[in-house]
Amino acid sequence: MMIDSSQKSAITNFISDPKLKLVKLNEQEYMEGLIAYRSQQNEQEMIIDATVQSIQKYKSSQESYTILSIGCGSGLLEKPFLTKLLELNKSIHFVGIDPKKAECLITQEWCQKLSTFTPNKFGFEIHPVSLEEFKPLQTFDIILLIHSFYYFPKIESSVNKVYELMGAEGMTIIAIAVKTKLNEPYHYISQRLYQRPRFFSEDLYQFFSEQKIPFSQEIIEFSVNITKCFQKDSQLGKHLLDFIVGANTTYFSPSQLQVLLDYLSSNSQKLEGGEIMIPNSVSFYYFQKKK
Repeated sequence: MMIDSSQKSAITNFISDPKLKLVKLNEQEYMEGLIAYRSQQNEQEMIIDATVQSIQKYKSSQESYTILSIGCGSGLLEKPFLTKLLELNKSIHFVGIDPKKAECLITQEWCQKLSTFTPNKFGFEIHPVSLEEFKPLQTFDIILLIHSFYYFPKIESSVNKVYELMGAEGMTIIAIAVKTKLNEPYHYISQRLYQRPRFFSEDLYQFFSEQKIPFSQEIIEFSVNITKCFQKDSQLGKHLLDFIVGANTTYFSPSQLQVLLDYLSSNSQKLEGGEIMIPNSVSFYYFQKKK
């Protein structure tokens, strides 16, 4: 869904206002926001299904996989994904990396439980490091970058590093948001908070095309239930709104908050039951190592 110029100028004026106090989310706030966001849509299930389908399409005959998740976080997607593969009787050595230490500890815990249930089928390593710092002794059959590309400093160096980490027949799977009306505020707020834009699907598509890297792309469309954002005392709504904009909205004045809510409302659909739904899209890319 394209953003018209009047809406774009309204949201850019709002975010460029020097009176708008922007405060980054800490790890706890980010996690609460992510959980709130995931609870209000079914994107995760669609990404898991698309991931499993792509592996079955290209690697169904393979019995064991080395899998690297870059930006694994607390494993909200990785845990059900790996469980599905284990149910298909695959053997897995899983490596997760993420600079957020607290989230890595959560991943470490559920991996330990998974390993206890399937000791001969599942091994793991979790490293609280960034992609740039990661120096493994192996390459990987499958590399996952699920909503982690936004945080990389450069596309080219990140893709080059991913290529180095892929085995000879390896494949990489990337999920990244399309720039929609929902994430337009996040795009501009990130520019102010971090002095550089976050990457979206359009940036990745352009890079792959320019570099002539063969890739497949699917667009996953879904709607996010933002009803709680409009309920003043809803804690879930507060976490959800913080996550959508990528900043702590506690520091917004009532009038600033209203501008943001008006923007979201004008780009949403109100259902008969009263739910307020806003559309969003994610690109699902996968590519294999050039032979």
